[in-house]
Amino acid sequence: MVEDLTRTFVAFFVIIDPVGNLVVFNLMSSGMTPRQRVEVAAIAVLAAGTMLVAFALGGQEVLEFLNISDAAFRIAAGALLLIPAYRMVTQGRFFEPAVEEAPKPIDVALVPMATPLMAGPGALASATSFSQSVGRDETIAAIVLVLCVSFGAYVAAERVFGLLGESTMRLLTRLVGIILVAIAVQFVIEGLQVSFPGIAE
Repeated sequence: MVEDLTRTFVAFFVIIDPVGNLVVFNLMSSGMTPRQRVEVAAIAVLAAGTMLVAFALGGQEVLEFLNISDAAFRIAAGALLLIPAYRMVTQGRFFEPAVEEAPKPIDVALVPMATPLMAGPGALASATSFSQSVGRDETIAAIVLVLCVSFGAYVAAERVFGLLGESTMRLLTRLVGIILVAIAVQFVIEGLQVSFPGIAE
């Protein structure tokens, strides 16, 4: 159980990417008061957590209703992660950040922070896949732990940037991107092995 929880935590940490998202959070919340920044972090974490837990609990039932196999969803999850992960390696960011003038805290918290940055297609697909492979309890526990880390990181974003600097954060984002590419490829391999058992032999 501990091994499954650890593996799932590491995977969600890379997929949700609190380190890489610090760049966007710091940009989108710049000019806000400390209280507003905490508000953005709290709303983003709660909204993302609601979506991820919902997929961990009921994602498989939705797939069965739509007649989509677990193998197909694993392959789709890997495919969805691969392109943005490659963007992280080459450009240092997961998505193209949208910049708005004087955004309200709730607007920034819901889009782009909660979705698509934290609870994007890849994270939602992963919630369903891990729920089936390691169990719902371990998956939800890993999601909660990563979101707690995310909240703490967002609240401390100004201090982190003051200590590490933007260049170091961009380097860390690219390293996380490499790990994410590996996870995406693994999802595809697992899906292919289920669909074509002969591949594993």
